[in-house]
Amino acid sequence: MSHHRRSRAFNSILCALVAFQVALVSLSAAGIAQAADAPPVVQAVGCLLADFRTGRVLASKDADTPHIPASLAKIMTMYLVFDELAAGKITMNDMVPISEKAWATEGSKMYVLVGTKVKIEDLIRGSTVMSGNDACTALAEYVAGNLASFVDRMNRKARELGMTETRFADPHGLSDDNRMSARDLLVLTRSYVTAHPEALQFHAMKEFAYTAPGERAKAPQFNRNRLLWTYPGTYGLKTGFTTLAGYNMVALVERSGFNVIAIVLGTAKGLPLDEGEQARSEIIMSLLDWAYTRYSYVETAQPGAVMGRVRVWQGRGKYAEAVAPQGLGAAVEKGQEDEVTSSVSLRKDLSAPVLGGSKVGEVVFTVRGQEVGRMDLIAKTDVARGNIFRVLWDSVLKGLARTFGR
Repeated sequence: MSHHRRSRAFNSILCALVAFQVALVSLSAAGIAQAADAPPVVQAVGCLLADFRTGRVLASKDADTPHIPASLAKIMTMYLVFDELAAGKITMNDMVPISEKAWATEGSKMYVLVGTKVKIEDLIRGSTVMSGNDACTALAEYVAGNLASFVDRMNRKARELGMTETRFADPHGLSDDNRMSARDLLVLTRSYVTAHPEALQFHAMKEFAYTAPGERAKAPQFNRNRLLWTYPGTYGLKTGFTTLAGYNMVALVERSGFNVIAIVLGTAKGLPLDEGEQARSEIIMSLLDWAYTRYSYVETAQPGAVMGRVRVWQGRGKYAEAVAPQGLGAAVEKGQEDEVTSSVSLRKDLSAPVLGGSKVGEVVFTVRGQEVGRMDLIAKTDVARGNIFRVLWDSVLKGLARTFGR
């Protein structure tokens, strides 16, 4: 082989080696970028991170495995109490008699006194801020007559909401026989807050002081949700702890219109109280930091926006306006804000009576053809059932529509 041919061969091999090395570096860099985009690895038996408005899950770990919720069970208790308030069956000023069972309930306490009466509003503060098991017992007895009946209501409500990995044994979470999955907690919290946004003011309280009649004034107890002090935008929701459960938490945070829910179960097991609560806070903040670093919220409609009219068969009025009560939007990866599209789907089989606030359709959001969330549309007002002539006429029209629509 001539000198020139050897030189050309050597140069070819050298170029190939350089190209191969560049390719390796590029692949390595891509791998590093991909790893940086991944959610943090958290020390928890279960966790879930989601866009609160649409329910889009951004990250999860064993989200469908049931775990011991501890005081996170109180979220369902508060749901049922606020249901009763909304229905007018009880009022915030009702005075609840404190039974010996309520007074003697172990664990975290509001320190109600047997034989006294406490306002429901104070018992709600005692349950949400102090996580008082005694307060929860008193509320459960007042609403349902006894604990067993109240727990039956809790489990029935869970089934209605589709919480398939949930079982309640008490109203406060003291029993380690309670079970909930992270995904069920997402379903419960979204439904609770959507139905009763007025409850959030109690969950966001940092402290509450209660003194039973005839006793010396007690110092305030502080909310165990440390994020209320340390993580801007936090407005809820609940913490929980037992030795077997570990340190649990459901956190609600809003920044720049982006509402995030972070759920952790079974963190910091074996650590003493102060260290465990701090570890739990750090774990959940790492998830929230990741969500706010990687995603942003794109609003597509203001709260109360009318998104169409739904035909109401056999109604006094023919249509119900479909509105977006909380506004519309979706969480998307940063850089994709301009690529969000949405489609409105309205029910076609709606018959009167229709209650204002009931679901009449939904909006689906997509980015590059992939669904990134969906939100419900509700009826703006009630549509009462029409008179007999309207009912008969619409029955005929509906039958014809079904026949010729096939």
